[in-house]
Amino acid sequence: MKQYTQTLISICLILGLFAVGNSQTATFNKKFESPEYLKIHLLFTNDLHGGIAPSKAWFMNPEFPPDLGGGAGMLTYANEIRKEARREGAEVLLLDGGNIFQGTPLGMADSGRVMIDWMNQMGYDASAIGLQEFLFGIDNIADLDARAEFPLLSANISASSYDPQDNLVKDLQGVKIGIVGLTTTNTPNKLLPEQTEGVQFDNEMPIVREQVKILREQGVNCILGLFHLGVPYQRENEFAEFIDTYEDESDVTERVITNLEMAHLVDGVDLIVSGGTNAGYNTPWEDPQTHTMVIQGYGGASNIGHIILYVHRESGTLAGYKQPFSRGVLLTLSTDDVKPNRKLAKKLSRLEAKRSQPQKRDFSVPQALNAQAVASLELDWWEFDVPNYGKDDHLEVATWNMEWFPKANDSTITAVAEIMQKINADIYAVQEIGSLQKFAEMMELLPAYDFQVTRQSSFFDQAIIYKKGVLTFVGREEPFSDADYNFAGRPPLRADFIWHHGDQAEPVSVLDIHLKCCGNGLERRKKSVDELHEYLTIGMEWGEDNIIVLGDWNDQLDDVGIVQSFGSFLDDTENFHFATSSIAGDVEQASYPSWPSFLDHILIGKGFFDEFENGSTIQTLPVEAWLGTFENYEAIISDHRPVLMQLNMSH
Repeated sequence: MKQYTQTLISICLILGLFAVGNSQTATFNKKFESPEYLKIHLLFTNDLHGGIAPSKAWFMNPEFPPDLGGGAGMLTYANEIRKEARREGAEVLLLDGGNIFQGTPLGMADSGRVMIDWMNQMGYDASAIGLQEFLFGIDNIADLDARAEFPLLSANISASSYDPQDNLVKDLQGVKIGIVGLTTTNTPNKLLPEQTEGVQFDNEMPIVREQVKILREQGVNCILGLFHLGVPYQRENEFAEFIDTYEDESDVTERVITNLEMAHLVDGVDLIVSGGTNAGYNTPWEDPQTHTMVIQGYGGASNIGHIILYVHRESGTLAGYKQPFSRGVLLTLSTDDVKPNRKLAKKLSRLEAKRSQPQKRDFSVPQALNAQAVASLELDWWEFDVPNYGKDDHLEVATWNMEWFPKANDSTITAVAEIMQKINADIYAVQEIGSLQKFAEMMELLPAYDFQVTRQSSFFDQAIIYKKGVLTFVGREEPFSDADYNFAGRPPLRADFIWHHGDQAEPVSVLDIHLKCCGNGLERRKKSVDELHEYLTIGMEWGEDNIIVLGDWNDQLDDVGIVQSFGSFLDDTENFHFATSSIAGDVEQASYPSWPSFLDHILIGKGFFDEFENGSTIQTLPVEAWLGTFENYEAIISDHRPVLMQLNMSH
């Protein structure tokens, strides 16, 4: 008898994945195992973010991370569950909560097609349309839906070119199971306007009530939701706060709601497979009022969810459930526990390596300036007295953490736009963008500038803003997006340009970073800095010396010893120099005054050493003077001050 091709129960007994004595729940009764009930193995995923290639579980052990099988491990597990279900006369459903492809080169390179092909191989029954599915627009979603051998569901979105399927009814041994999809109405706020152009997002709660009614009329008494609304971190605390503050439904009709609130306020949905956040929970949430269950796994394809449902065959209602593992409903896809499908693992590894390979930039082709570059109308709503730092023969580069942009909505948008225009820098690297929609509104006020934003961040966005009349865009990249744990889910954003002044043209490569803060931040910053140094060193071997790395490094240059994150760069003085080193110890120049500390740095490569020594300047900008007090500035814009370098490019 071959151990690994035996039934799943045999495997799990050997590996210790099942702990039968501990896996019974208050809702499980031995009578559920009788012919009166249909047993359904519900397998679920959410927020895959293109992370199906074999990887390392850095989150489990940063020093010695175990191997994860990713999509190849999931395939093994799903196939074994199906074998077990056939043996015991049960059924299997495989569902996904959305955010399928955004987050890695594997998923992004073909706009999600390789992910859909893998999901077809897995045998998914349905997936919600997630927020990040809109990254390449509604037409791309329609193409992915046509490619998929399962429906992409969303009952509350529609467009003239594509109207996705609202629901799916599965007939399992004569028992009807209804599955409804939802997409958060917060989607347009988190993306650029063109990405959701032409799409209507309807309020979620009335749509769910309508879908429950439609399914009931079709004889469906067990309804599952694929609701891309997310479960918040610290769900118990968030739910308690919601209950304390909730008065009536008007409290939630004009704001973003979560699946905990949906479960509490809407009757008729038995279980919600949640997507939209990466916070995984080993145990289901059961609403105390409606008894709707909510399940959500960790993101990035590090795990697969599994819950066993028991549906009464005659009434078609959900009678109870069982958690198959001693810890609950989530299984981490460690290769020690689940052997990956070897053929698929090799295929995914090769594809990930190919799509993640660093590429040499071609700056040799003559680049013309943007013919559409225009001057902005003078912005002066606030009448800020901001100096003009722009010089024709200098490259002015600033870094600016904007703290949950826009912190004060329209006030933030107009204030930042006016300050940027008056500073007149050539490049701004900004961090902590909370709303790309609002960011795009701000950029409409600055027609002399264009921008590149992150596409693969999972927590805040970064942007590189550049002056079209000075810089020609060459290309962009988000290195480490295939393995961004050490970068806290915020891989660097790289943009390459040609800088022009008269007959002078120089290549410039800018990297915008936002490193890990707090908790285990020191160790993760050290690793991310080491990785970044290695990456840039490879580029230097290709002659890419004109490098500027800037952003929120979340650490101080004057720290020493084991509390220092910057060792790789500080030890390589032949190739790199922190332009901010001369002011980092000056409390008056602190970029984070409330500590006070200097966290926002600018690093240059050796290609700019001569220019920096040729009368260039570096300074923290006195924003509190422009807004009256630092308290005013912090309330309207940020708790970080911008840092500006004026690089003398004259020969």
